[in-house]
Amino acid sequence: MKKFAIVIPAFVILLFCTNVSMADDFSFRLSANQNALDSEFIGLFDVADSQLMGSIAGFYDTDDYKMISLNALIVDEVFCDGFTGGLGFRGAGGEAEKINNDGDILNLGFVCYANYDLSKSTINQYPITFSSSFCFAPEPLSFVDTKYFMEVLAECSWKVLDQAALVANYRYIKIKFKNHTNWKKSDNAGYIGLRFLF
Repeated sequence: MKKFAIVIPAFVILLFCTNVSMADDFSFRLSANQNALDSEFIGLFDVADSQLMGSIAGFYDTDDYKMISLNALIVDEVFCDGFTGGLGFRGAGGEAEKINNDGDILNLGFVCYANYDLSKSTINQYPITFSSSFCFAPEPLSFVDTKYFMEVLAECSWKVLDQAALVANYRYIKIKFKNHTNWKKSDNAGYIGLRFLF
């Protein structure tokens, strides 16, 4: 966890010291369910003919499970108007517990990202956006107690105001730990919340 604690300030400094005039937009999401809280801050920056999407996300579950992740992806519009694809990396750190087992999460995973904004579509111009991402960190990119890491995220947002949207999102996560008895932690849940756009 000490190594990851060094990466977080470095990422924040890089994100906020980048010339703000280059920023396309920022957004902040906060969503929750009965047992968990999920938040995310995203910044989009113009880079050559594409965009750099940097984000920091935090997740807390009352069932002894918490995690923070950092994302860096190159994204660009592909296939059709309103559809954006991206590739990059996600670093995650945290801890999980299950009965008498506990383990530290630390990994660097590959990420595939897709986003479809209907408001930019030539067919249906509704203020609705669908997005999803898939992250996988195999054993060589998993550290400390983590053996491998997989995460799937999906989100649907409805822009009700110029700078605010209602959000429904879903997370599936699976982690295998190599300490103690090689135990696994998996979780899947849905959330509702708000996203603010700047």
